Amino acid sequence: MTPFFEDDVVTTLDRLSDIGISSLTLLVTPFYHLKKTNVFERGSMFSEYLLSLDLEIALHGYSHITKSGSASEFAGLTTEQATRRMKKSLTMFLRAFDRKPTGFVPPLWSAPPRVDRVARSVGFKYTVREDSVKPLTDSRPCYVAASILSQGTRTIETADAMLEIELGGPLQIGVHPLDHSMNNMINFLTELKDSLGYRFMGYADFISEMS
Repeated sequence: MTPFFEDDVVTTLDRLSDIGISSLTLLVTPFYHLKKTNVFERGSMFSEYLLSLDLEIALHGYSHITKSGSASEFAGLTTEQATRRMKKSLTMFLRAFDRKPTGFVPPLWSAPPRVDRVARSVGFKYTVREDSVKPLTDSRPCYVAASILSQGTRTIETADAMLEIELGGPLQIGVHPLDHSMNNMINFLTELKDSLGYRFMGYADFISEMS
């Protein structure tokens, strides 16, 4: 979530609500692409709209890119660099929403294991890296059977998950704000829900159910 995609976020969330998906985690990037126009402002219509949804909100990186332009924002950072960036992210998030995000989900769902220690040190309840949803307590990680993580392009890759879908295994699905106009994500989710009996929930609820 970022003000850059404000209209698309509203449209996509409306489409998800229309098909009966009401439990999910909003992933917020507070300084998307390092542009001030993409910073959430406290009291803005968009910030208040997201809060009004009463959904779980997790932090999705700081800027979603590195200085070189890579989307793997946390992949090459040292522990000290990751700590500074995560603290900056939290400061901007708290300034905009006056509440703390529940967990940390790095861009592309990619980060080294040391990010877990950093996230714990600043007070997050969980991290998500690739197919692992890790409570930052003494609990063991919860694993999904397959992940389908949209990048808002014209196609979504579901082939690697089809076996798990047929078996009814837990899936991790990342919906991009552009999905309402770019691909068949909404139809795919409708099929999972109506024909295959899948339930949808945010990360915190998934951890609670798997514990």
